[in-house]
Amino acid sequence: MKSSTFGRRFFLTKRGFMGLGPAATTLGDSVCVLFGGQVLYVLRENDELTHEFIGECYVHGMMDGQACDDESFSARQFVLV
Repeated sequence: MKSSTFGRRFFLTKRGFMGLGPAATTLGDSVCVLFGGQVLYVLRENDELTHEFIGECYVHGMMDGQACDDESFSARQFVLV
């Protein structure tokens, strides 16, 4: 377990999902599904128009398309820098 969590950080989403993301993950970051992506990703909002790519993440209960199936999740367009 130690080797698979090295350089990673545990987190909880606002909705109570547990996740494991990059060590740089901080409070306020967003978990996103990116078009064409195979996993979930952590993004950090820089300003209203741009976001910084932090890295891949695992969120228990959201990895098999559940995020896309939930009608309360909305589609947004991001500019990554």
